[in-house]
Amino acid sequence: MRRTAKKRTQAARTKRNRTVAKTRTVDAAGTIRRIGDEWARHWNAGKLEGVVAAYAEDAVYLPPHHEAVHGRDAIWEYLKAPLSHGVSDLAFEVTYIKQQGPVAWDVGTYHMTIPQNDGTEKKDHGKYLTVWRRVGEKWLIAADAWSSDLPASA
Repeated sequence: MRRTAKKRTQAARTKRNRTVAKTRTVDAAGTIRRIGDEWARHWNAGKLEGVVAAYAEDAVYLPPHHEAVHGRDAIWEYLKAPLSHGVSDLAFEVTYIKQQGPVAWDVGTYHMTIPQNDGTEKKDHGKYLTVWRRVGEKWLIAADAWSSDLPASA
């Protein structure tokens, strides 16, 4: 009887562990979508602290036509310029989120409005890839890259 009870306990533990693993995978995707939506809301509201809070301390930001920006503080400094320039109406559309243990990646598209020096606005759209790392129960951006689908301006 002891072996039967032990086997049932092990089977229950295995089933519970599988359920927890599936829940974490589902939660990761939902959490990443939520953080991405918050990122865009903070950006559009001009709240840089909310944007930068999504990044890991050692994150790397890879904007187009610019060298890599390393570290949360440097990302803060870099993002001040486009935010103060008035880049707005930012929105993301997630294509997919994949996860392998404590690492996930998020691929999708974006669109935004960029004010021009002559007072007009330019609509931009493109794609992004964000790599996430789970730190404890929190998901943080480890690497963030994006590029416009529009031709490079001279």
